[in-house]
Amino acid sequence: MSSWLPITDSGFDAFYLNFKTLIAANPTNYGLQASDGTALAADYTAWHNAYLAATQETTRTKATVATKNTQKRTSMSLVRGYAAQIRVNRAVTEALKIGLGLHIPDTTPSVIPPPATKPVLSIARIEQGSQQVRATDEATPNKRSRPVGSAGMLLYRAIATDAVNDPAQATFVGFVGRPDFTCEFTSADRGKTVTYFARWTNAKGQTGPWSQGVSSSIAA
Repeated sequence: MSSWLPITDSGFDAFYLNFKTLIAANPTNYGLQASDGTALAADYTAWHNAYLAATQETTRTKATVATKNTQKRTSMSLVRGYAAQIRVNRAVTEALKIGLGLHIPDTTPSVIPPPATKPVLSIARIEQGSQQVRATDEATPNKRSRPVGSAGMLLYRAIATDAVNDPAQATFVGFVGRPDFTCEFTSADRGKTVTYFARWTNAKGQTGPWSQGVSSSIAA
């Protein structure tokens, strides 16, 4: 059965009553003809009578329940057919479609907010002239993945005689889309201390909070 149609008999009966009544009253509003309204009204009557016969104590039997189930399949198929025709008709307003009880997909692009969490940096490997920096997210520190909605990470570093505590003193290294990134150094950097900072960014360039700095000596 269609997921947007009520599954229960009573729910479907109420839905169908509204559906056929609105269309039969003004079929042209829905891109249909008077004959379509007449067909829906006749089919609703057949369904409703079968539904009543199968639910009232004095008439409920295996035969009337079977008749109701068969009629329900027929009626739901008819409703789905008209609903599909109306749903794709751009001349029918969204308000009229919703009034019939149709499900209208939300085609508005979802807004991805700036990242709310910060990277957790670590230095995975130190070699002469290079270091491998690794990043996880503070919400999932045991997973090597960036947070949902982020496009990647902006990595910064400061090279000085001692560790740096302020990311404003660091210079931009690059955009990192992977959990690992290799930073290279010149011979003039050897023996100094490098401090890394980072922040997540979404596709619009909106950034999240700064990570804590992580420092290491540059191999001579």
